[in-house]
Amino acid sequence: MMFSDRFEAGELLAKELQEYREDPNTVVIALPRGGVPVAYVIAKQLDLPLDIFFVKKIPSPYNPEAAIGAISENGEEFVNERAVIMLNVARHYIDEQEAQILEKIRQKRALYNKPRIDIKGKRVILVDDGVATGASMYLAAKALKNEGAKEVVIAVPVAPPDSIALLKEAADKVIVLDAPADFMAVGQFYRDFHQLSDDEVMELLSEF
Repeated sequence: MMFSDRFEAGELLAKELQEYREDPNTVVIALPRGGVPVAYVIAKQLDLPLDIFFVKKIPSPYNPEAAIGAISENGEEFVNERAVIMLNVARHYIDEQEAQILEKIRQKRALYNKPRIDIKGKRVILVDDGVATGASMYLAAKALKNEGAKEVVIAVPVAPPDSIALLKEAADKVIVLDAPADFMAVGQFYRDFHQLSDDEVMELLSEF
C-alpha cells in the first residue's frame, strides 16, 4: 500500500476508527512530529481532542544514530540491556542523557504551547505515521497506561509483522492498514514523506 502523504494515511485510518466518533472519553494522541498530521485528520474526522506525547531515543555513546533505549516525557524508560552490556554503557551516562532529553522535551512542549490533556480513565488512540522496530510506540503505550489511560488503541498506517506482535503486548487494540513482509522503512510507503517542521506541527495543533 502506498500513501500519497500523512494526511491520506490519516483519512484511511479514520475510517477504521469510526466507532470512537464523538466519544467524550476518547483522546487522540500523536507521537511528534511525523504522527501529528495523521492524528490531526483522525481527530478532525472523529470530532475528538488531539494531544501529543513525546518519546525520544537514548543515543549510544559511540554512535549517536544508534539507540540503546528510549524515554517518554513522563519519565518512563526502556533500556536495551543487551546493548548496554555489550557496549559497557555506564548508568550515569544513561541518567545524564535522560535528563538532557527530558529538558529538550519540556522546551519543545512549551514551544508548541500544548498543555497535556488529562488521560486518566480515558481511551487513548495512539498514532504515528508508521512503525519500524516498534520500541517508541511500545514505550508510549506502556507509559500512557501507567499514567491512568483505561485503554490504549494503537493506530498506524504501516508496520512490519514482528513489530505488530510487540505492540499487541502493550496496547489493548492495534490497528494497522498494511503489514508488508518486505518492510524496510516507513518512508518507502509514502510518496511525500518530508520531515515536518515545528511550524507545520504548531499550525496543526493550533486548531485544537
